[in-house]
Amino acid sequence: MNTRVHFAERLRSAREFARMSQTEAAAAIGLTSAALSQYEAGKRRVDALILEQLARLYAVPVGYFFGQAVSTPDWETALRDLSKTLSPAGRTGIARLIEKIRLLLELLRLTGAPRPKPPHHPFDALAEKEIAQKQIAVFAERVRRHYDLGVAPILNIRAWLEAEGYQVFALSLGQDPDDLSGFFFWHPELGPVVVVNADQSYSRWPFTLAHELAHSLFHYDRPAVLCRQVDQRPLERFADQFASSFLVPQEALLIRLQALNTAHIDTPEQIVHLSRYFGVSYKAMLRCLEQGDYLGRAPAALSDGVKPIVLARALGYGPTKLEFGTRPIPIEETLPRLFIELAYRAVREEKLSLRGAADRLGISDIELEERLFLEDAQSPEEGCAEMV
Repeated sequence: MNTRVHFAERLRSAREFARMSQTEAAAAIGLTSAALSQYEAGKRRVDALILEQLARLYAVPVGYFFGQAVSTPDWETALRDLSKTLSPAGRTGIARLIEKIRLLLELLRLTGAPRPKPPHHPFDALAEKEIAQKQIAVFAERVRRHYDLGVAPILNIRAWLEAEGYQVFALSLGQDPDDLSGFFFWHPELGPVVVVNADQSYSRWPFTLAHELAHSLFHYDRPAVLCRQVDQRPLERFADQFASSFLVPQEALLIRLQALNTAHIDTPEQIVHLSRYFGVSYKAMLRCLEQGDYLGRAPAALSDGVKPIVLARALGYGPTKLEFGTRPIPIEETLPRLFIELAYRAVREEKLSLRGAADRLGISDIELEERLFLEDAQSPEEGCAEMV
């Protein structure tokens, strides 16, 4: 077979393997579909930069285009199969995740770091069926008791998940209402992997993470669980109600209402105070109050025209830039802590160049150099002194 023809066929097969059309793939990297069609027909030469972009998009090594054999593990096949029904943004996000997981495994090999020890399953998997809201609240209470959380607010659920052995990613999955809000799957080497849609409102992330926690604890017998806000399957309703009860325990809410000297919530300001206390979005807090029958007015009267972040700032809170939609999102929010730490270590141990590590992290060489310099310049003692 002609080398150019073989190369062109590998370009096409990689795209089809990623479950993308020519139009979708071309748009994802800023090409015209006509140009990509010419590449796949062997009628036009592909420069190195575009080839690298296509490899990342399809989550294959560049060598694949030149005949390198690539084995596909079961977890990857399952994710790619599930992505068939997703929007182009969703399929691209799945491919990005596959690439990032491969890079994380590569970093583990390069540094010789011990593999994460996946947590065991503390609860039996549940069948997909309707479960009463009160019973779901009992499940959430059991989970809090298992992890010895009491009823205190979990103000950084991402950090808590990572401390419990989860690998948490935030990736672009699309902005349409029927795009994924997040998903969960169990990786054979890394354990539970949770992904949140970075395109959704930042204030919604905690709820999405708690939603995916529900799937990881009670629906782990499935290859993966893809979640959409518009999905009304019993599986998804369970996870939604679990997230509400887990983040805002009924006992804690009652205590807080007593502290506010009120039995019913009548103003947006009260909801903002509660949402900030529990570390959830305004919408999630409103839902919890509605489910518990704590609203003194109709939900619409407490949501229409309300700008929660602006109101929070007016009340003296300090919303982050991410809550206002500032981009880009820092890598501490998009990649697992383990990924970042191993990339830093690989540079220090000269297992990777600065450029190679920056490329894997998705930042510039200059930013990585500044990060490493600041981290090295600050001793543990200095760090502690700054905290005093």
